[in-house]
Amino acid sequence: MHNIFLFARREYLETVRKKSFIVMTILLPAMMFGFTVLPSMVASKKSNETQRIVIATSDEQFGNEVRDKFTKPSSDDPIPAKRRRTDGSTRSFEVQVDTKVSSEEEAALTAKVSSHEIDGYLWAPANALAERKISYRSRASSDFETQSALSGAIREALLRQSFRKHGVPAEEVSDVLKPVNIDSKKIENGKVTDSSGIALFFTALLLMILLYVTILMYSMSVMRSVLEEKNSRIFEVLLSTATAKELMAGKILGAAGVGLTQIGIWTLVTAPLAAQSISMFGESIHLGLTIGNMIFFGAFFVLGFLLYSALGAALGSAVNSEQEAQQFQFVIMMPLIISAIFLTPVIQQPHSTLAVVLSLIPFCTPLIMFTRILVETPPAWQIALSIVLLVGTIYAMLSICSRIYRVGILMYGKRPTLPEIVKWMKYA
Repeated sequence: MHNIFLFARREYLETVRKKSFIVMTILLPAMMFGFTVLPSMVASKKSNETQRIVIATSDEQFGNEVRDKFTKPSSDDPIPAKRRRTDGSTRSFEVQVDTKVSSEEEAALTAKVSSHEIDGYLWAPANALAERKISYRSRASSDFETQSALSGAIREALLRQSFRKHGVPAEEVSDVLKPVNIDSKKIENGKVTDSSGIALFFTALLLMILLYVTILMYSMSVMRSVLEEKNSRIFEVLLSTATAKELMAGKILGAAGVGLTQIGIWTLVTAPLAAQSISMFGESIHLGLTIGNMIFFGAFFVLGFLLYSALGAALGSAVNSEQEAQQFQFVIMMPLIISAIFLTPVIQQPHSTLAVVLSLIPFCTPLIMFTRILVETPPAWQIALSIVLLVGTIYAMLSICSRIYRVGILMYGKRPTLPEIVKWMKYA
């Protein structure tokens, strides 16, 4: 046991002193900040953007209704002629109605778009309205927000026309078309909480990505460390003072300590930001980062790390170069990739058969069960069963991988095959 802690201490100190550790400790939170908070901050400083749009239609009333709905989508919006974007910023619009729909006017509007006099125009002559084939022409055909807003405004204007033809009063039409806001809340322990669905989704997504990256990064780090020491023949010296199993255990524990240190630093840095809101989809989102969530995060990180680090150490000891290791990395990464692929279905339906089955598969448990706990806490027996299965698998894999490790670290030159690796397990 003394040797294990000595090797763990050596691995820990060597890693935390590397520049790569300092860079990744700073870089990953910076990337998360850049993907979440920074876009909203930048967008809020660029909220004076103004677009000029022309609605060309022979039906002036239709054009006015589209303009009014587009520039002022909500009757209680205090800022007319502005539209709030999904990132929290606003864009101003100058919309004009043009009742000339001749071919000459179409050419003139096209020329104005080309010369940047206007940003785009809606072409809606009488025949296009009758066939419901209206086109929007602009320099930026990928501006899906504007196109979607115009589509909604056109749909409402056409509905108003249809209601008027059937004699429905304008007040009733406005009441019918008034949007309905659905406020999603979570029921937990028989009580309605303030956690919104969007907040839970992004909290689960954020922590899932963090867990995925850290497990994958440090398990591959163990593999490269074993491979580096194998090629430098350091193991031949170390094996004179300890067994191969002690070396492997110390290396995994040391790398786990590095991972927990990095996560602890990230937690301390981001704790003050957990209470801050992030503007997305036009509303403020508060991340549901609680002490319980972070405890589960640490627990599943340690368990997932032990499992995948054992596989990484076995792979590093079996191959002779990083090029050979890259061919086998996909096998180790596959369960993590599958977990990431099924992230959205699990978040949307955490109690489904798919989510339950995946969360009980030990190689998927660290990511899937943790996600289920964040979104909708599963029954205690499922959590307990998943942990028991995961611990049992870790024990089995540590035993198998330690046998591969014991023989593989002293094998040089020849590329191993699967039958040879099986023989190593029998020899050890």
